[in-house]
Amino acid sequence: MRFGGGIRADSLSSTNPTRLTEHAGPCEAECPERILSLLGDTDDPGALDWRRRCLERLATPVRPLEHGMHIRLPSKVTFVDGYEGDEFIVHKRGRKISLAIPGNSYPKYRIGNLRKWAWTLVPPKPETRVHKTVFG
Repeated sequence: MRFGGGIRADSLSSTNPTRLTEHAGPCEAECPERILSLLGDTDDPGALDWRRRCLERLATPVRPLEHGMHIRLPSKVTFVDGYEGDEFIVHKRGRKISLAIPGNSYPKYRIGNLRKWAWTLVPPKPETRVHKTVFG
């Protein structure tokens, strides 16, 4: 059974029987550590650069995003609807993460690879308490 044909980067293709190797200069640097450990020695500058980028990504800790977190991005982001902002409330539904504007409960924005961004937590504002007035 054949689905679409074309060039497949992960294996041989019937229309283009070539393999993508690290010498081809892959743009993506998300190779898992278990695969990197299987690679042999190389002197190819492109392959060494790709391996370095993969190892740097593996060394960068991924910070979890939890439902309800109030986060601030390092700079404002402009969305296709024209909204521009840097503070959002995280909404998780399974593995999908959507963002809502603070004060609006509807999550309508998405940002790719948000876990990799240098976001910070916005500390909760102290609650204002109204004390009972006592007349003497």
